[in-house]
Amino acid sequence: MVTLKDIAERAGVSMMTVSRVMNGNQDKVSEKTAAKIRSLAEEMEYIPNSSARSLAAKSSKIIAVILRDSSVYNPLADPYSSTLLGYITKEVQQRGYYVMIHLVQDFSNITFSLRSWNAEGAVFLGVFDDEIRHIQHNNHIPLVFTDSYSNVRQLINIGLDDYKGGELAAGHFYEKGHRILAFAGPFTKTGGVISRRCQGFSDALARRALTITPEHIYDLEKMDAEDIIDTILDDPEPPTGIFAFSDEFAMELYNAASRKGVSIPGSLSIIGFDDLPVGRSLPSPLTTIRQDIKGKAKEACRILFAHIDDPDKPSESVILDVKLIPRDSVKDIPQI
Repeated sequence: MVTLKDIAERAGVSMMTVSRVMNGNQDKVSEKTAAKIRSLAEEMEYIPNSSARSLAAKSSKIIAVILRDSSVYNPLADPYSSTLLGYITKEVQQRGYYVMIHLVQDFSNITFSLRSWNAEGAVFLGVFDDEIRHIQHNNHIPLVFTDSYSNVRQLINIGLDDYKGGELAAGHFYEKGHRILAFAGPFTKTGGVISRRCQGFSDALARRALTITPEHIYDLEKMDAEDIIDTILDDPEPPTGIFAFSDEFAMELYNAASRKGVSIPGSLSIIGFDDLPVGRSLPSPLTTIRQDIKGKAKEACRILFAHIDDPDKPSESVILDVKLIPRDSVKDIPQI
């Protein structure tokens, strides 16, 4: 392995000079010498020893990003998670820190990873409500959670007005003349986030004297998109519209409907949640509830680094707004 000493000997300078250049601190080094050192480092395929540098600086400069793993599902295949992760990575790198991505199935693995990497803070993507108390008890670095509905006090959380999202979806369906409606979401794995979206949807319909029946609440822990389309085809009073908990699942409904000969929005209208770019390129561009994913990443990092700078700073919870984005996936049904 090539070391700073090897580069220094080839360049005819001190190790301190090489170290300054490689760490971007070259105020006392001429541009000619710095260029020579960088060229040699590239030629000799020098790989910085980040761990040693972190120990020397008494700072790892590492921010962990934790995602819940699954034995059958790649969490980074989820376009929402990968988009949020990308924005967080940019925010972290702009502050001169590094991102360590860790996928976990058991919360006990989280503590081991954070300690072994000497992480200075962590951002949790996804729902960890049941484990938050244990995670906070075992780790004493700033921890930022996203989309949490945990009742644990002293929790730093960046969330959405999920209830309002449900209200907006119901209101749009109603204005378009829909009266029999359905909701689809995985209630078990996503906890309060999906429940709040469904509750807002249900309550907004109730205020309009409409009821969403239990048969029209499709739990994705028990059925998939194709099952839902089959159920609708066999339903004597089928819903004319479905509020899908995410754009990603809305797209699964599009695909299943296409295979079954069900047109969207001709036979079935759909509203998603997230406003992922791919929703705009569907045959019938997807009406959705937009969340500001980039804004969520910025807020998560702002709060995280504020707590790194001041460990005694009080916890805070930020709830970001959502917005209806009407497109072509909801049909107009004239009311007589």
